Amino acid sequence: MNESINLEAKKQRLKELANEEFPAAARAGKYPIRFNHCFLRVVYDNVFQDKWQHQLAKGKPAIHQLSAAQLDEAIVTGEAMVDDRELTVKLNEQSLRYRGKLKD
Repeated sequence: MNESINLEAKKQRLKELANEEFPAAARAGKYPIRFNHCFLRVVYDNVFQDKWQHQLAKGKPAIHQLSAAQLDEAIVTGEAMVDDRELTVKLNEQSLRYRGKLKD
């Protein structure tokens, strides 16, 4: 039971980052992305170092498929993106490379 509570707390933290903290930081700092779904794309792609849809089952939200370790990595990545516009630029470009939308 404790483990499931911990997982839910981690999911809630990632949702707070995606829905509140990142959009506010993006508006204030003129980030290259600003919507929560874009933020999550960048976070998930960088956690998996691949287009996240290649790694998870279809039909179920990604957040509910992540392990505790993956959630931890997603939170650390997300918090860093909130605090660092240049890192967000870099991780967004990497995400686009994983998706074949940006060439080196």
